[in-house]
Amino acid sequence: MDFDINHPFPVSPALTKEEIQERYWKCLYTSAQQEMLHYWVVLPKNIKPTELEPVTFAETGLINIGRYFTTDDSPYLEVWAGYERCQWEMNASDWLFKKLSLMGEKVLHRRLVGKTSEQGIFADVLTIKTHSSGDEVISRYTVQKDYNRMKGGGNYFLLKASCASRDYAALANDIFFTVVNWDLLHRSNLALAELPSTVDLGGSGSFKIPGSWHAKIIAKNRLIIDHTIDGINYGVINIYFYSDSVCSSAEDAFEKSTARFHQHDNTVSFVANELEEFENDINPDLGVMHTCTGEIYSETEKMRALYQSYIFKCSTLWCYVELVGQHRNNTNYNFEANKRCVEIILSTLNINSRK
Repeated sequence: MDFDINHPFPVSPALTKEEIQERYWKCLYTSAQQEMLHYWVVLPKNIKPTELEPVTFAETGLINIGRYFTTDDSPYLEVWAGYERCQWEMNASDWLFKKLSLMGEKVLHRRLVGKTSEQGIFADVLTIKTHSSGDEVISRYTVQKDYNRMKGGGNYFLLKASCASRDYAALANDIFFTVVNWDLLHRSNLALAELPSTVDLGGSGSFKIPGSWHAKIIAKNRLIIDHTIDGINYGVINIYFYSDSVCSSAEDAFEKSTARFHQHDNTVSFVANELEEFENDINPDLGVMHTCTGEIYSETEKMRALYQSYIFKCSTLWCYVELVGQHRNNTNYNFEANKRCVEIILSTLNINSRK
């Protein structure tokens, strides 16, 4: 978690149960026609609803589903809820950080929660933004995610509480209590944006991938998982397996797997950093992991792609998992979808034995 001593980031309530009951009220949002957008939020009693009808903000892709602000003479606090339907499964935290980038928010503190093997990672983030008027605004954001039962994909929600920087010290606890006390009224039975499918490793194990991804075996020890939509590939994941009789280390698995990039008739150039040990908080069953980042590019094909690999030993096998896809950008969610797919593969991979 980041730390900024000038802007406190409370993570527990500073009031007693009786003080909370006296200070706050529970607001139910049911203005949207679609039940899946209904939610509840706990607000200070001096904050009331002002804008409840859905309004689209094209510059961020967000749709307003609730705006609330202070109605008395106390320091001004504004609370705002918005959402976006996205077709692909990704971490709600990654979705939020993209929105913060689009809105020009500078992150002061962040708190990440969740598990990659379940709904993914969520975020609680404090930001600051200087507007053209020179005013500094402090905002705190949290996120939710749910399956869109009408159109498929996921509904990604954020709740934002904002105030002037000069008032933040007085409002920090109200802001914290509001952004961590809200939820959807009618959740679906699916916590993901896509139905997962299982890839079987010939009885030797399995892993899961989001429903829009496709897996195929192209060699005895190699699988490809690609994200191809309407004939266009947005990301590809290569998985190689090596028995410990032919592969002796993570470096050996890396060299064997990336040798294809160095063939003489290859128009692709490959550059990568050194392998480094990765703090494996994704799947303890996979043991010690090594990772490597880099780039694959081709001048003739006008292509430049992000490369990342994870290497580990599982049972008697060395496993190499490689992602090739778009860099992070503010125009689409391909980077976030690719990142999430790799995390789901790693978090659900289990191998019994493989000869």
